[in-house]
Amino acid sequence: MNDEKKQKIQAIFQSVKDLTPEQKEQLIMQLNIKNPEGHFLSGNNCLLLDRQTSIYNPNISFSVVGGFNQWQKHNRKVKKGESGFYIAIPSKKQEQQSEESEEVFFFFKAVFDVSQTELVRPTAEELSNKN
Repeated sequence: MNDEKKQKIQAIFQSVKDLTPEQKEQLIMQLNIKNPEGHFLSGNNCLLLDRQTSIYNPNISFSVVGGFNQWQKHNRKVKKGESGFYIAIPSKKQEQQSEESEEVFFFFKAVFDVSQTELVRPTAEELSNKN
């Protein structure tokens, strides 16, 4: 992970930490963010997205978010020049010394709101092949 990305993520986490438990609870209840498959994001990821809008782009109001490839699977593409927002993705890492010990860690993935995407228009050739 490059230094700029680390600093950005640290600023986002600090912004979440600065919220009171009541503020966190209230925000989580207000934010109903889904992925393109219709699954709700975790409360913590909703908070991460909310804090990023307040820091970097107050014009975004998240509703449905997905990664670059995820949008492609749903016949959408990210608009040129759009910047992603980070969410935390859990991953289990099996330690080699012990098969019973699993360490959970997180990596950060950029996601884009549906408003940052556009429908992929099929070409005339693709349309004629469907008929």
